[in-house]
Amino acid sequence: MKNLAIELEVIVLGREIFTDLWRLFGFKAVICEDPNNVYAIWKELISENVAAIIVEDDWFSEMPLRLRLLAERSVTPAWVQFPTLSLEGEDIVAK
Repeated sequence: MKNLAIELEVIVLGREIFTDLWRLFGFKAVICEDPNNVYAIWKELISENVAAIIVEDDWFSEMPLRLRLLAERSVTPAWVQFPTLSLEGEDIVAK
């Protein structure tokens, strides 16, 4: 039987500006400016004590295809996508 006393954590993954906002709510921030670098931290992200991973839509869509497909099919941890934050002065049309 699983130990129910294990505390699960929520990770916020992505750009520093995005993770800093969620850190205010007490979530663990993992800064990864480039979605292609997620390979380096993948094992930490899918550990047993992680319940959910919060990411930005645009950041998530730029993750390597293989890992993005694994994340989309994952039940535990759940990957939760939020709308992408745009910085003041950032040209969102140029994307």
